[in-house]
Amino acid sequence: MSEHTPSPWRAMQRPHTKGPPSTAPEDAHLDYFHIQAGEVGADGWEMSGYMRPADAHLIAAAPELLTAARFVLNYIKNEEGGLGLTLKSGDLLRAAIAKAEGQS
Repeated sequence: MSEHTPSPWRAMQRPHTKGPPSTAPEDAHLDYFHIQAGEVGADGWEMSGYMRPADAHLIAAAPELLTAARFVLNYIKNEEGGLGLTLKSGDLLRAAIAKAEGQS
């Protein structure tokens, strides 16, 4: 299991004087966001840039989503053991967790 910066992670939309990069598609609907993970100055980090609002909020929700995925996978593993088979939902969660932990 990889160690990530603990919650909370925040996505904050910020005004910015420049527009999105000229390489961005016109229909990309990019806004300027500041992402803060944990407490900056301790073990936290921060970044800013243009991104889709949905992407910024997904990044901010990552620690909670990973925790939830691990809990649900434990339940699925119990069900798989009782059924004697592997469930597609379990495979999807195992792959997502591995990706989040840098194992894929």
